[in-house]
Amino acid sequence: MRSRYFYLAVSCLTFCSILLTLPFAVPLVSGNPATQSIAQGDQAYNQRFDIETDKPMEFLKAYKPHIERAIGYYAISIQDPSTLSIQSQAYVYNRLAQLNYELAKVLILEEGKEQEITDALVQGKEYGFMSLELHSGFDRERFIDTLNWVKDVAALVWTADCWGTWLGYNPIEGFLNLSKVKKMYEQAIAVDECFWGGSSHIGLGALLGTTPSMLGGNPQEAQEQFKRALEIDPDYLPTSVVYAESYGFTHSLGTRNGIRNRQLIEERLTFVTEAPVGEERPFWNWEAKAEAELLWLELERLSR
Repeated sequence: MRSRYFYLAVSCLTFCSILLTLPFAVPLVSGNPATQSIAQGDQAYNQRFDIETDKPMEFLKAYKPHIERAIGYYAISIQDPSTLSIQSQAYVYNRLAQLNYELAKVLILEEGKEQEITDALVQGKEYGFMSLELHSGFDRERFIDTLNWVKDVAALVWTADCWGTWLGYNPIEGFLNLSKVKKMYEQAIAVDECFWGGSSHIGLGALLGTTPSMLGGNPQEAQEQFKRALEIDPDYLPTSVVYAESYGFTHSLGTRNGIRNRQLIEERLTFVTEAPVGEERPFWNWEAKAEAELLWLELERLSR
C-alpha cells in the first residue's frame, strides 16, 4: 500500500518589494463580481466548521462537495486577475492550491481515483506557482536561485504539498525535482515555521523519512522535524499520523514494507484515535483520524 500522506519516495531514484501578509478573508469591494465570487468561495470553505459527525469518513464525504464548490467559486474570481489587488490574487491562488490538495487527500482515501488525484494535484501545483510568481524576484526557470524572494509561507507550503505528492506518481519528474520540493519546505520554515501547525516541518519530515538515503533521505533528521512540529502544535493530528507513517514504518519505492518503531506507531496512532478534533482545523484532524484507521490495519498486516 502506498504512503497516503506523501508520495515522494516512489520517485527513488521568496518578494522583497512587496510583503504579503494574508488575512483570513479578503475585504469585499462593492459591485466587483470577483470579490463576490471570493465571498461565495469563503462561504463554501467555511462549511468545514459546521459539519456535525463523530466519524472521520462521514465528515470527509459530507465536506467533499463543499471543497468542489469552493474551488469553482475561487476559480471564477481569478479569471481576470487585473480586477483584484495583488494581495487578493495571492489569497485566491493559495486557497485554490490548498483546496485542490485537500481534495486529493479525500480522493486518496477512496478507491480507483488515481487520475482524479493527479488532476487535483497538478491543478493545485499550478495555482501555487501562480502565487509564487506574484513575487517580483521569483523566476520559475531559476527556481533554486530565486525561491528566497518568496516570503508567503502559504504559497510555499501548499505548492510543495501538491507538487511533492504529484511527483510520487511520476518517478522521472520526482528524481529531477526532489531537491526543489525540499527547498520549498526549507524556505517555508525560514519564513514561518509555525504556519498551519508546523506543516513545513511535517512535509520535510515526510520527505526525509520516506526517501532512500542515496537520494538524501535521513530518518533521524526526519524524526527531528516531527518532534519540532509537535512542539509547535501538539494538537494538530496530522503531525502524529505522518510521524507514525513516515518514520515508524520503513518504506521501499513509496510502499510501507516494514516496521521501524512499533512503540512510536502505537503511541502516535492511539493519540490520534483518542484526541478531540477541536474547532480550529476540523478538516485536517478528521482526515488524520481517517488515515490513522488505515495505519492501524497496516500495522496489523505487517505484524503477521
